[in-house]
Amino acid sequence: MPERIDLSERLFNLTCALLTAGNGLSKAEIFATVQGYKENYDPAGDNGALNRMFERDKVQLTEVGVAWRSFIPKEAMDDNQEFRYLIANEDFVWPKGVSLTAKQVALLNLAAQVWAKASLSADANRALHRIRAMGESADSSSWIGIAPRIRTHDPAFLPLSTAIETNSRVSFDYLKPGDLEPTVRNLEPWSLQNIAGQWMLIAFDLDRDQPRNFLLRRIVSDVDIQDVSFDPPQNGEVALALEQLQQHKDSQLAKIRVKPNSAAWFHFDLGQSQTEFETSFLDLSLFAEELMEFVDEIEVVSPTELADLVRANLLKVRVAHA
Repeated sequence: MPERIDLSERLFNLTCALLTAGNGLSKAEIFATVQGYKENYDPAGDNGALNRMFERDKVQLTEVGVAWRSFIPKEAMDDNQEFRYLIANEDFVWPKGVSLTAKQVALLNLAAQVWAKASLSADANRALHRIRAMGESADSSSWIGIAPRIRTHDPAFLPLSTAIETNSRVSFDYLKPGDLEPTVRNLEPWSLQNIAGQWMLIAFDLDRDQPRNFLLRRIVSDVDIQDVSFDPPQNGEVALALEQLQQHKDSQLAKIRVKPNSAAWFHFDLGQSQTEFETSFLDLSLFAEELMEFVDEIEVVSPTELADLVRANLLKVRVAHA
């Protein structure tokens, strides 16, 4: 069974291929060589599904501002209808006057490390070398407090993105904090969003008959993509769900006291003399887990529920290792 490639990765592969093809690529060459297409390409068969996917991908590239071109080579015969595709270097250049700070380069370094675990490492590394030449060098201190926040995709990310792309219903086991056993969720997946560093699925819960949000890290089974399609959400439904999610996050505030010049101080990117700050958080349990990484360097001033949960988690660790 061919490996499934997520939409964003396929578009990245296609962009890299069209950028590096000096004379452009024909559709057949794209299908035969670019990861995300080649797994399902049949040189002698019907590639109608690939053609439709390629047409959708061209629209996606246009929508994000990638200026691809199509042309028929001048040296070709007059009856040649084989278009070739490319992205001209002059259409894909670094904006004039824009430079990167050391911290931004450090973040891009970390992003490249994530890509390096996939098949894009060569392309990502080439891009990173060019980026380094445009900004400051990132010293090791700029990595403090950044690395713990970078996470590779959850196992559920790829099948969910596939289900969203194909408008397919899904089911999986979901374990909420405090529950001893997971529950089965039957959903129509709408959108994947990264909120406060956490990947979340916005979906319509068929059993509860309303939109719900699900943290990917709490999915404890394989995602079952069902052979049942659904109509995509109406205009505004995803935006409304996102707005409600943001309102929920903004309503949950915590005040944290931090030791100056500690890893926690760098992690929360505080000002030179700042040792106390307020922040909103998406999920009480997840924020408590994040704070446990800096337990010797922080004090939870409020809310009480957050401080109690951090202490309870530490007690569990102590008991488990007693």
